[in-house]
Amino acid sequence: MFPDKPLTEDALKTLSNTLVNARKQASVLDTFPGDVPSTLEAAYRVQDMSLAQWNDDITGWKVGMVVPELREQMGAERLMGPIFKKVSHFIGRPHADDECVELEVYAGGMVAVEAELVFELGKAIPPGSVNTKGPLKQLIKNVYAGVEIASSPVIDLNSYGPTAIISDFGVNQGMVIGAAIDNWEESIEKIDTSVFINGQHINSAPANSVLRGPMAAIAYLIDQASIRNITLPKGCMICSGAITGVHDTVAGAHSTVSFEGFGNINMKLVALPSLS
Repeated sequence: MFPDKPLTEDALKTLSNTLVNARKQASVLDTFPGDVPSTLEAAYRVQDMSLAQWNDDITGWKVGMVVPELREQMGAERLMGPIFKKVSHFIGRPHADDECVELEVYAGGMVAVEAELVFELGKAIPPGSVNTKGPLKQLIKNVYAGVEIASSPVIDLNSYGPTAIISDFGVNQGMVIGAAIDNWEESIEKIDTSVFINGQHINSAPANSVLRGPMAAIAYLIDQASIRNITLPKGCMICSGAITGVHDTVAGAHSTVSFEGFGNINMKLVALPSLS
C-alpha cells in the first residue's frame, strides 16, 4: 500500500527545499528526504514550490508512467514534469558516428536513458482551450526522434513511487532532439527504436510503443496542464514516454539511441560538479 498520511504544508515546503538544494549542490541523497506525498496533488504542490526556486526557463514537459499497481489508488496512469532550457539540446538531425552530446547527471544518484518521441506544439494551448477527446494532430508542428535523460540526487528515486518522482521535477535531467520524422502518424509504428549503453544492446521496440500510443500521452499532458493552470506555449516540446523502457546507467557511460531510418543520437553522460 502507498502512504495515506497527508503531509502538512510545512512538510511539503521542507521536502521541496531539500530536493532543490540537493540538485543545486549535486549532492547525493541516500534515501528519499522525508515522507513521500500521499497524493498526486500534494506531489504537484511540491513540484510547484520547487519550480518557484529554480532559475531556468521551461522549454517543455515530460510524460512518465504511474506503475500499474498504483494507478487505481493514484487516479492516474501518467505523470508530468518540467524540462528546463539549460538541459535541452536541439540537434535537429542524426549524429554522425564520431559525434556525441555531453549530458550532465547526478553521479551516485539515479541515472537512466529513455528513447522518446518528442512532439513540438504548433500553437499555444491555454488551460481549458482544447477538448482532448477530439482530434489533436492539428496542434502538432513536428515530431522528432529524441531522448530523455532521467537523473536525481536520490538513489533509486523511482522505487519510492510516482509522487516521489513528481516531487523531484519528474526526475527529468535532460532532453535531446534528433531528426524530424516525416509523415509521423504513418511512420512511427514502423520505426524500430533501440537503446545501446556502452556498446551493449539494451532493448528495442516500435516507436509507438507507449501505453495507448503517444497521442494519449499528449492528451494527458494537455489535460493535466489545464488542471494545474499551466499554458503550454507554441514551440513547447513534449517527451511522450519511454519507448523501450527506463534503462538505468551511471555517470561516465556512453549511450546511443537509434531510430531506424532517422539515425542515431549519441551521448556521453558526465558527472555534475558537486558543490557540497
